[in-house]
Amino acid sequence: MTTFTKAIYHAASKTAEFIHEDGRHLLRAGGSLPWRINNAGNLVSPLLNGEPAPKKTKGFIGFAKAGESQHHFFIFPDYETGRAQLKASLQRKYADKSLKETIHIYAPSHDNNDTDRYVNDLSKLSGVSESTKIGDITPQQLDSVMDGIERIEGYQAKADTRVEKWVTVSHIQATDGTRPIAGEEIVVKSGGKETTLKSNAAGQFAPIVHGKGSTEVHHKTVDGKLKPLASLSEDQGKTWNLVTRFAAYIGITAPVAPTAKAITKKQPLIYVVTPGDSLSAIAAKFQTTAAIIKQENGLKRDMIFPGQQLRIHGGSTSGTTAKAGATRPSSKAAPKKTTAARSQVGAGKPIALIRVDQSLAPWMAVAFKEATTFAGQDEKVITKTHNYHRLVTDSDRAGGRQVPVKGKNGKVLLDKNGKPVTKTVFNGLFDSLVGPNSPWCASFVNYCLKEAGYAPGRRFMSSYTFSEDKDLFVRIKEPIYGAIRFSSRDGGGHVCFVYGVAAGKLVIVGGNQKDQVCFQLRGIAEKGSAFFAPIAYKEFAESDAGKALPQVDVAALRKEFGAAVLISDAQLRAVDFEKQKDS
Repeated sequence: MTTFTKAIYHAASKTAEFIHEDGRHLLRAGGSLPWRINNAGNLVSPLLNGEPAPKKTKGFIGFAKAGESQHHFFIFPDYETGRAQLKASLQRKYADKSLKETIHIYAPSHDNNDTDRYVNDLSKLSGVSESTKIGDITPQQLDSVMDGIERIEGYQAKADTRVEKWVTVSHIQATDGTRPIAGEEIVVKSGGKETTLKSNAAGQFAPIVHGKGSTEVHHKTVDGKLKPLASLSEDQGKTWNLVTRFAAYIGITAPVAPTAKAITKKQPLIYVVTPGDSLSAIAAKFQTTAAIIKQENGLKRDMIFPGQQLRIHGGSTSGTTAKAGATRPSSKAAPKKTTAARSQVGAGKPIALIRVDQSLAPWMAVAFKEATTFAGQDEKVITKTHNYHRLVTDSDRAGGRQVPVKGKNGKVLLDKNGKPVTKTVFNGLFDSLVGPNSPWCASFVNYCLKEAGYAPGRRFMSSYTFSEDKDLFVRIKEPIYGAIRFSSRDGGGHVCFVYGVAAGKLVIVGGNQKDQVCFQLRGIAEKGSAFFAPIAYKEFAESDAGKALPQVDVAALRKEFGAAVLISDAQLRAVDFEKQKDS
């Protein structure tokens, strides 16, 4: 079965570009607009602030804004999906209206339609009277009405000019080995033409369409020179990383003695705790003491956790909340690199340059923030402020609409400035985390990745997106800290993050686990399990440095995250009992 995951409409060339799940692209040109976008009924999306904000329409994979029209037409992956949505729209919106009333809403005259002629033609084509209500017609008559709409909207027009062409594409991700890099440039040479592409915020370049013969790709370095990257054949796509390594260093290199103020003042910074860290080791790295770090961060004990953000030399942790035991990470991504200021060591001489790598699974800091915020609360509470479906998607389905809030007397409430109080209402897709038809484990994982600057999966609600999107994620052999863990189960799959090991099992953290964001215990080698990482993280994940998987003190974990830790003493005893029995 041909499965398209996304579509883009190029208005200038009147071409619809469909992206297949295997990375190939299908170009459709010629014919009519309804045919090019698989939208037999020319269905359009409602708008919010000039942007599409669909309410009930399902199955679309993009929008087409054509010519001078202000409408955003739905693009469907195939004819059948578009036809099904036309049927659903007629049954849902117009059941209590006559055929004439329906068309006056469906194709109003103010949109340059000859509405009366439309009604007359549709009635003749379908054999349904203008006065007949849509809800009263038979299934066969409804099919006839849809056939008539399809014909009047021009789906079959210019059929002899239709062109479909499959093209081979390649994908490149700019990364420093762990994180995406925005703003890198490559030059694609094909068919005598040169095209410059720049990586986006997630480090992704636009797909490279292969031309006839060889397509040459070059990296444009910081000095403007072109470094050959790849020679692509006409019929074989590739996915790979453009690895550009940066290091953040700071130091005084001139052999001049600094002032006393320069000697004593140290640069404030934020350090994100990684597996294997200790307060003493961090203190030594930054020429301070464990006692000072504890004092600056309100720590009452020496225990720290991967993902914590620690103030060093008075650094600000804007957006965090201090509590005994930890400084909480903000929901935003941790800094790519932090830099250490020079100390009194070697005063007056060049000092050793310190590179502090803060690249270890930065999305975990986001997961910890969510676990802390919603510890012990279920999806009915979480969905009120953190609907991960809507927070992760960039599609217009996330828009919602602002409606006035009314008091018991029916009047609109006003704020202190006399302006109406409003609230956001979502009445389209993904309006809640609650219920068996709204699984959100994958949306949670994708949300954490997106907040940390990585591209989320295309089917962000599906746990299978991490194996399907091979240009975004890579499968890794062993579980590592921060790995995306997939496991199969009846009716589908589940995804979460790997945190560490306790009692010979994995400690995982994720969403939609007992309807919560929480830590749980799972087998390391469960049947049907697999591990993935963002493709920008590939080099680090496959290196020795990326294989750190910390041992977890569950009792300490409970003190830190409280009700978010759903690992009982009984579970730990059961694991220990099984280990003793096996030995």
